[in-house]
Amino acid sequence: MKLQTEIEIKPFSEKLSHTNKILLLGSCFANNIGERLNDAKFDVCINPFGVIYNPFSIANSVELLIANAKITENELLQHNGLYYNFCYHTSFSFANMQFALDRMNLANRQGSEYLKNAKNIIITFGSAIAYKYKKHNKIVANCHKIPSCEFEKINLTVDEIVNIINTSIQNIRTVNSAANFIFTVSPVRHLGDGAHENQLSKSRLLIAVDQICNNNKQCQYFPSYEIMMDELRDYRFYADDMLHPSNLAVDYIWQKFLNAAICGESLKIIEEIKKISDAKSHKAFNPDSAEHRQFLKTCFEKTKQLQAKYPFLNLTEELEYFGN
Repeated sequence: MKLQTEIEIKPFSEKLSHTNKILLLGSCFANNIGERLNDAKFDVCINPFGVIYNPFSIANSVELLIANAKITENELLQHNGLYYNFCYHTSFSFANMQFALDRMNLANRQGSEYLKNAKNIIITFGSAIAYKYKKHNKIVANCHKIPSCEFEKINLTVDEIVNIINTSIQNIRTVNSAANFIFTVSPVRHLGDGAHENQLSKSRLLIAVDQICNNNKQCQYFPSYEIMMDELRDYRFYADDMLHPSNLAVDYIWQKFLNAAICGESLKIIEEIKKISDAKSHKAFNPDSAEHRQFLKTCFEKTKQLQAKYPFLNLTEELEYFGN
């Protein structure tokens, strides 16, 4: 007896590997998948500008990464004692101007390096609704808690999204012709814009992504939105805010992503890394016992063997933990 509608996902033609760099851009769902890739020891750069929801701002961040742009003092604004820039998430806002600049420019350099060398670029759209700062007449990536009366709400059309992202893909390929793209639409609901408006927004994103993938080679779609809406159609799969997927839901979608998008060799590596991670999180009943010291020594040797077998993995933290 089948008690849910299961989304069938064809295996990707271009799969992710531990030997390749991966760049993730977009909504908080990009963070969810990126963190799991990072835990599995993939070489990832996750949202160098912080969480970005609308395609226009994602495209703008791509242009800044291509140019390896450097943010200067006159590009910072100040509100509530914090220095910020409209291209960045609030996590880059600080009371110290130089510290804010240093954080932004470090993220730029790292993101630019990954953009130009990544084998896989994962882009997650969160909303087709954007906000334009009236004083500058520019769409922003984040409103930084500035009063809403200073912004104009913009409903990005399908054509606008397709055109701006097609241009971004073409521009990326001038500096990284080998990049493969994975697009997804975030299952996180933006009810602040209204329930009906959220549905219209997600619909425009889905149509736009379909056209983008059809218009460009080396572009694939992962149906995270559909999995959440159809397979996980129950509030027990939501976090306490009833908007974001719960950890269980993200783990479920992550497993679907593994099966569709990760190469066979990396799947084997992930299994080995999980054993080491489980051992690292093990809480000893008696940390000073000879048995626990032997346990740590055995784990250290297994980690060393895995590092020797796969020298491209970064297991420094695990080796230090077991070694100490």
